[in-house]
Amino acid sequence: MHTVNSCRQALNVSGKYIIQIVLHSKPFKVLCEQHKFDGGWIVIQHRYDGSVDFYRNWTEYLNGFGNLDGEFWLGLEYVHQITKNRPHELLVEMKDFYGKYGYAKYGEFEIGDESELYVLKKLGTYSGTAGDSMSNHKNQMFSTFDVDNGFASYNCAKEYHGAWWYRSCYISNLNGRYQNTTNERSAMSWYHFKNDFRGLSYSRMMIRDIIN
Repeated sequence: MHTVNSCRQALNVSGKYIIQIVLHSKPFKVLCEQHKFDGGWIVIQHRYDGSVDFYRNWTEYLNGFGNLDGEFWLGLEYVHQITKNRPHELLVEMKDFYGKYGYAKYGEFEIGDESELYVLKKLGTYSGTAGDSMSNHKNQMFSTFDVDNGFASYNCAKEYHGAWWYRSCYISNLNGRYQNTTNERSAMSWYHFKNDFRGLSYSRMMIRDIIN
């Protein structure tokens, strides 16, 4: 398995690579997407069949879970380490259960460290076809069912069966329940995709370092 410091360095083949962000940092495995949107992307979340339960605690979201060959969450700490060292952009892809596809791209993306509760520090300008359901979550800390950092009078992660940068509570909830429902606010959803809370059948979040 090849070692790279960015998926931009990876061979022109999508798949698993070992990434070492900077010299002497601890290497870890990532999944690189090399074909969509000109390649060079690190996949940080992937859901497509509901086989992995995303209703997990803080420690699991920090460390990551699932398998790079299937559904997975890379881990908040890994995403922090990647995005703190150089500017990154974010791409979110989604499909509903009717096969409709959309994407949302943000010109900048960075999350803080654990002491900052993995706050969504930077989120650049939106472009795409799915609508902007992420900007509402900018500057918000991450929450899970056992660590509530939202502004609501109740725990959004518990109420909506997910884990996210909840405010009070959300416009997007990509780690919610995998279910084919419409206007079910606990489902994996992205409100501005179709201006409702329909469940999604597919979600993929990817980040890529920005070349000036």
